[in-house]
Amino acid sequence: MPHSDRTLWLLISTTLLLLTVPGVALFYGGMVRKKNVLNTIALPFVALAFVSIEWGLFGNGLTFGREAGGLPGGEAITGPLLVVYHGILASVALALIVGGIVERIRFSFFLLFGLFWVAAVYVPLAHWFWGGGWLANLGCLDFAGGAVIHVSAGVSALVAAIAIGPRKGYGRIEMMPNHLPLSFCGAGLMWVGWFGFMGARASESMATVTGAFVAVQMSAAAAAVTWMTVEWLQRDKPTALGTVSGAVAGLVAIAPAAGYVSPLSAIVIGIGAGGLCYMVVNYVKLILGYDDSLDAFGMHGIGGTWGMIATGLFASTEVNAGGSDGLFYGYPYQFFIQAGGALAAWVVAGVMSWLLAKGLMMVLSPRVDEEAEIMGLDLHQHGEKAYTG
Repeated sequence: MPHSDRTLWLLISTTLLLLTVPGVALFYGGMVRKKNVLNTIALPFVALAFVSIEWGLFGNGLTFGREAGGLPGGEAITGPLLVVYHGILASVALALIVGGIVERIRFSFFLLFGLFWVAAVYVPLAHWFWGGGWLANLGCLDFAGGAVIHVSAGVSALVAAIAIGPRKGYGRIEMMPNHLPLSFCGAGLMWVGWFGFMGARASESMATVTGAFVAVQMSAAAAAVTWMTVEWLQRDKPTALGTVSGAVAGLVAIAPAAGYVSPLSAIVIGIGAGGLCYMVVNYVKLILGYDDSLDAFGMHGIGGTWGMIATGLFASTEVNAGGSDGLFYGYPYQFFIQAGGALAAWVVAGVMSWLLAKGLMMVLSPRVDEEAEIMGLDLHQHGEKAYTG
């Protein structure tokens, strides 16, 4: 892609990607209780602000090198723009963790945990997969963040939720969403913003980028239909939240594979994501008893892992000559290296998040006290109310 076209495409992608942050904020904000809405919405926006600065100061340099901005020999315009772009990617990853720990997390604890998490978890993984690290050298594929963003965020959310403990009354009192239309608006912004993830591959041909767009759409649609169908069969009624949750699961699962698989393979990946994420959110979570407030692990940890493995199954050089063939196209190695990459993300995210959470808990309480949790974090942490009257 010519320099001017690449810069223009990266500008468009960055703008689209930015929509993902308010998308996550609203998606999560509609599903919590009304006394915690503003706190839940605020955390992803704070993640965007803090991480953008952190990434510009040292995150990008540690991941890609100071001079390139993410592309070897990057140009004067494209380089700084890629720094902004990748800073937003890191912000999205941290914002996704919010879903596992809302409605009891102390605002100051989240800020400290997030700053350390980006340095200790996200930066190493981004370097390994995208910055010329060992996984990239072994041929592990992650087109748009299946392991770097979603596996890392989902596993970290689960670990943090377990370390911090469940919400008061979890499993005993009803915790109904306060405003599902907010969640639908958020999911819509995420769906549109997801196409911005394709900007990470600004050096790819437009044919590859176009194919990735189609794959994203097919996977999200297939996962939405699958979740809706399974829920309809099991519960006699398809829920609107279930359908949109399926779409999000499909977006997550296609992230690592988007530029490497055909539209038909993307549909299969979406079907798998809808079914797997539905089972984890509705059954595995209840059996194991952990309080992942808004199912960050069930959606992103599981969806991202399935997407990495599916890339090793369905990748095809007929779609992207610069990629690789997967197991179903005669190259078993790709399947095993994809599984290894997902495992590496699980280990780094799990171990480092546990150490970070436990280390910070030695100097700062991770959660608000019982009275504040009953009152609501909007009033206690911010002195505001989402709904008046």
